[in-house]
Amino acid sequence: MSYIEPEMVLSPKELVSNIRVLFDSGEGKKGWSAVELEWCGEPRIGLRWNGGTSSDSPTGHPQSRGVPTWFIVPDEIAKDVKNAALKLSPKKRKK
Repeated sequence: MSYIEPEMVLSPKELVSNIRVLFDSGEGKKGWSAVELEWCGEPRIGLRWNGGTSSDSPTGHPQSRGVPTWFIVPDEIAKDVKNAALKLSPKKRKK
């Protein structure tokens, strides 16, 4: 399986909605993504290792039965994780 864009990681579909990508470093062993999403109808921050064809884990982590999923960041650190992801985002960097 090849790299899956973060906005396409919609599992478990009964829990995940309204994904907004904060950061995506792309495919590969060190590729990861951070998103804002609704988890059980509540705003949350999610993280995952992207995976891809050049990775030992093509679907990335976390995953459930081969389907990519999100790690939901604890509320206590969510704001810091979001701010860090936004600082790393190329769209937010000053040129």
